[in-house]
Amino acid sequence: MPLAVVVALAGCATTVDPDASGSAAGDLSTTVFVATGSTAELLDQLASEAIGLSEAIVENEGERDILGRIEALWEGAAKGVEDGAPGAVADFERTIDLMRRAVERRSPADADKALNNLRPLIAALPDERGAG
Repeated sequence: MPLAVVVALAGCATTVDPDASGSAAGDLSTTVFVATGSTAELLDQLASEAIGLSEAIVENEGERDILGRIEALWEGAAKGVEDGAPGAVADFERTIDLMRRAVERRSPADADKALNNLRPLIAALPDERGAG
């Protein structure tokens, strides 16, 4: 019996073709999103990204990329919001946290709820929205 196992395993050899094209690990490229603009522009971009989050969760495609952009946009806008409406920062943070949970739990309903919370938060900011 042990001889049969050895013979069977001997037939399972791995060969590597050095002339084969392709790359297993060498051609990975990433694009880093950089949030730029005034606070108002960043918040508008954040809202635009949030619109697609629910559908991305349903489709199971790109939701983590969208969330990454949302987080970068919020990071860029937070100081301007704090300067213009310090009391609103905690509400924005809760809304961003809800978007994170939506992605983690794969819950499009939470993403929709976060978007519905985000719109009036942005609308309630002073006209200049802490523009900076």
